[in-house]
Amino acid sequence: MGITVFDQEHQRLATLMGQVHATLLEKHDRALALTLIESLIQETRAHFDHEERVMEELGFHEREAHAAEHATLIQEAQVQLQMFRSGTFSALAMPNFLKAWLIPHMQVTDRKYAACLRRHGFR
Repeated sequence: MGITVFDQEHQRLATLMGQVHATLLEKHDRALALTLIESLIQETRAHFDHEERVMEELGFHEREAHAAEHATLIQEAQVQLQMFRSGTFSALAMPNFLKAWLIPHMQVTDRKYAACLRRHGFR
């Protein structure tokens, strides 16, 4: 995005996704993966809250649509987390879901408001 604080948050989320994937593929440790997935969802929620607060403060015109996307992801992630806990969800489905959703969201949707942030002095 070119906005340091959000780029750092995005990097942290990407790092957690990688840790979940590696834990499942290399260590085959579902308990650790579950802890990491829970952390990833929690940090994703905190990141989304941060973005939404900034968008609201700046009066970003697409904030509601952006926030609705955030809510949908969190809701879907919670459902998949429950399925992962119960064993009815493939171990790799959760990180694949998160990568398929979060990466495009960060690369496309988040960039839509980056110019607005820069106009307001965010770097």
